[in-house]
Amino acid sequence: MPIRGSLDRCDDQLIEGWATLVDQPEKKLSLEAVLGDRVVGRFVADRFRADLNEAGIADGECAFSFAMPAFVPKSEIRNLAVRIEGAPLYLRPPAAGPGCGAAVRETVSRFGGLWIDRHDWLDRLAEKYRRGDISDALSARIFRFVRDGYLVIEGAVPPPMVARINDDVERLWQKPPEGLLIETFEPDGQMRYIPPDIRYRGGRTKLLDVYAFCDAAREATAAAEVVEFLTAVFEDKPKAFQGLHFWNGSQQAMHKDTAYVKVDTNPMHLAATWLALEDVEPGIGELEYYVGSHRAPDFLFGGNSKWMESHTEEHDSFLQSLHDDAERYHQTRTSFLAKAGDVLVWHADLAHGGAAITKPGRSRRSLVTHFTSAADEPFYRRNSQYREGELQGCIFTSAYYNVP
Repeated sequence: MPIRGSLDRCDDQLIEGWATLVDQPEKKLSLEAVLGDRVVGRFVADRFRADLNEAGIADGECAFSFAMPAFVPKSEIRNLAVRIEGAPLYLRPPAAGPGCGAAVRETVSRFGGLWIDRHDWLDRLAEKYRRGDISDALSARIFRFVRDGYLVIEGAVPPPMVARINDDVERLWQKPPEGLLIETFEPDGQMRYIPPDIRYRGGRTKLLDVYAFCDAAREATAAAEVVEFLTAVFEDKPKAFQGLHFWNGSQQAMHKDTAYVKVDTNPMHLAATWLALEDVEPGIGELEYYVGSHRAPDFLFGGNSKWMESHTEEHDSFLQSLHDDAERYHQTRTSFLAKAGDVLVWHADLAHGGAAITKPGRSRRSLVTHFTSAADEPFYRRNSQYREGELQGCIFTSAYYNVP
């Protein structure tokens, strides 16, 4: 079955090229886009292309153009291939083109990650220390972070700033500025995005990207020790791209952020912080996590993706896998009983969640922020281009608002 063809484009938007049977140009070939052994798209090479027609190739009617599936992150496009359906024959990009099929670098996750996720991270840490790029104290923090998947920075935000945030958030709830949104499941369990309504402040409700409306929240998010640490692990300025203010404990099941929080350029280029806005004690929905869970094998939605939304039917299996991994790899479940102003930084793949609330009527005010590096982009930036801001070495962006 002699075949001619080429894979001319393979990026976050389109898979394009052409393919035809040399002896039967009138027969249109069916093709598959594959990641590993999983088919992520099917299409037919039957479109007309003028340049192919001029070259006398199948009357020009052998081209294809297929939208790249939205669940394929940019970092995985290099591993995607196009093959003839029913045959072990693959189309290749032009020689020396960047295209599909490049090797994944040596990291814990098949999706790559930061330098701290590489198998040689300890050698790299030692080299950074010898060069004077990082201090003794910062080196110790990075070591603990790689070992455990999280780091606690005690007193990262001083009490006066915590008080300012709490006062400002109270005003945002009482007199919401135009455009401010909450994500809420109240009162009927259906998720919606609406302006703040004080009736829904409790329960599963989050104020979104408070840092766009609150100077104190922006200053606290960019606290000096937090920015120093994130700059070291990202090897770049940190970019805050999603902020969530919780009034109560979320009681969310153990999960990993990479399933829901989408960094387009690489799903593993992600970290998060949790700032306590009041003292935390057992029973009020304290944050829980499995120590070391960030180095467990990838859970692959649909066999190929870190992102859950394209395979929601596998969500329960994903959640159960975290508990199975904890047992298999002897990961200890522990809690963050913080003091106001303490910050917990966690790895993209740390399994974490909210403990059950056994003391109802108590708040557990906190501010969660998801970060990537300045060079990376959250998925929503494909379609949302609100103005970014910068403060204290940290970039701020939002899917909903301009940031001062």
